[in-house]
Amino acid sequence: MKLFSLLCIVLGAILVFMFNDQSEYDKYLKIGGFVLLMYGLYQSTQLWVKENPKNDKKDDSKSLEDHLRDE
Repeated sequence: MKLFSLLCIVLGAILVFMFNDQSEYDKYLKIGGFVLLMYGLYQSTQLWVKENPKNDKKDDSKSLEDHLRDE
């Protein structure tokens, strides 16, 4: 899955920056490149979230003043 995300990001960037709007279909390839790039970035952030789980135990008992005093 990491390889697929990287491949989407690289191919999307290539599609976005390779064409210079000389032909009629270049703008559609750029749009497709942006979609592919955004999908790859979405997939990679999903992987990062799964690899680094957030600790749900929060210490809400301390007030802001307590935190500032501790520093």
